Amino acid sequence: MSTFKVESTIINTKFGKFDFYCFSWGDHEEDNILVLKNGDSGKSPLLRIQSACYTAEIFKSLDCDCHAQLSESQRVISENGGLLIYMLCDGRGAGLLNKIKGMDLGITHGLDTSEAYHHLGLEQDPRDYQRACEILSYFHIKEVKLLTNNPRKVDALASNGIDVYRQPLEISSTKSSKSYLKTKALKMGHMLREFDL
Repeated sequence: MSTFKVESTIINTKFGKFDFYCFSWGDHEEDNILVLKNGDSGKSPLLRIQSACYTAEIFKSLDCDCHAQLSESQRVISENGGLLIYMLCDGRGAGLLNKIKGMDLGITHGLDTSEAYHHLGLEQDPRDYQRACEILSYFHIKEVKLLTNNPRKVDALASNGIDVYRQPLEISSTKSSKSYLKTKALKMGHMLREFDL
């Protein structure tokens, strides 16, 4: 297990108050992971692991469901208790520069996100969830109800000895986001009933 520092305070949000943690593994911004925690974790708390999507969360891009998933997770955890682990790794861990390259390939060459990452020689989802598992260990959590549609997150936690019960976090597509969500379902294995064949 790697070494990290942790600091905490309280944050007041539109969804209510949370215990607010920063876990830091180094001096770079991406070496930090933020955690919102509400209430006693309990035996099997709700858990959302969200990766940064600055285009949606800051600039309100309409082309994905990331902002809506973050808001819905925060709302549900505020009401029911649990944790939201927020990883500062945009582009599904490929970085902002590659994300922008991929977005531009979509505009200029009509590639979907899966095709763009392949064209750039990138893994579809290079994220590493080891540090998220270390955070769960810090809170003595061995079992979670994971808010996700991504089987890779389920597998990553399970392979680290966490008992995982998946709870869907599906956001209905819009005209702008439908193509992206369809690609996630059909090419990246996300469990989205809207696109069940």
